[in-house]
Amino acid sequence: MDGQWQRCQTPRPRVRQALAIGAATLVEAIQQPVALLLLLTAVLTTLLAPVFQFHRFGEDGRLARDGGLSCMLVFGLVLAAGVAGRAVGEEIARGTAAAALGKPVSRVTFLLAKWAGVCGVVAMFWCGVLGATLLAERSAARFVVLDHFTGHASDPLTLFLSLAALALALAAAAWGHWRWRRRFGVAAFTGVVLSQFAVVLLSGFYNRFGQLYPVHGEAACLCCGGEGHAHGAVSWLHYHPELNVRVVPAAALVLFALLVFAALATALATRLQTGPVFSICALVLLLGLAGDSFALNARWLSWRALVAGLMPDVQHFWMCDAIAHGGRIAWPYVAEAGAYALTCCALFLTAGCLAFRERDLG
Repeated sequence: MDGQWQRCQTPRPRVRQALAIGAATLVEAIQQPVALLLLLTAVLTTLLAPVFQFHRFGEDGRLARDGGLSCMLVFGLVLAAGVAGRAVGEEIARGTAAAALGKPVSRVTFLLAKWAGVCGVVAMFWCGVLGATLLAERSAARFVVLDHFTGHASDPLTLFLSLAALALALAAAAWGHWRWRRRFGVAAFTGVVLSQFAVVLLSGFYNRFGQLYPVHGEAACLCCGGEGHAHGAVSWLHYHPELNVRVVPAAALVLFALLVFAALATALATRLQTGPVFSICALVLLLGLAGDSFALNARWLSWRALVAGLMPDVQHFWMCDAIAHGGRIAWPYVAEAGAYALTCCALFLTAGCLAFRERDLG
């Protein structure tokens, strides 16, 4: 009976070990300056895209939307590969992994916890860029026809609030580091993410002309130039977010792709350094986006068909065209893509665990 009780209790220490390793990986990753620079670059590039928009590409706000999703994928891939290479490859080279495995911590627990920490960093990055994408598309110029105005109207107030919140988050992180010696990287990374979502929530109180809904009510809503403003019998409106929520399913698919690349980078980092890990992930991204063209007219047992079958099909996760011109992505498709991403992660992590089991840490 005592042996059975001990066997039932063994998973709990492993869960605690995995949570501790994953949390440490998350904190150490967002503390690095390169992580903050990647987040700032992605957020600023997304927010400033409407400022340099000189062509509508057939739809208002499409450049801001597609640009934000592109920054989410590209910079997220760089972040996932860099964090995985540092969290696994460099710790093996420094001997930190050997010290952690002597706790004792199993190699499978160690590797899965590292992947969970990398996924946490990627998820925080994704949240920040998603908020910036929603705000950038709202601040982009749209053609509106009103009684007192006809033409393209942008939303400079939302853009100003987004940039001001970004600067305020960095200033608050610097003040906390100077006053209380708090980690600047952790506070700045977290603050940038929270600042964008704070502006997302705040943007529901005014329209693109700067009119407050609590002051002007539904009259202000009729002047906001958005889509689908049917409020029925409501005669007084206090909050109405003019955001394109159709972006959320497309962004969720990009998040699934980033989690797959995080698993691939974690598996590769058991044998390779950060540079080769990033190069292989970038090559897999290119082959995944061109998978259909690459395997076109290929024989069943040819090397092209074999490579296309082994590579994850990134086209399942890149669905920007599906939300163009009012289109929508069905949530059942998102669920199926999530199952496909989970399968890819399981395959990559299994291969990584097998490679890590035979790795000499001495």
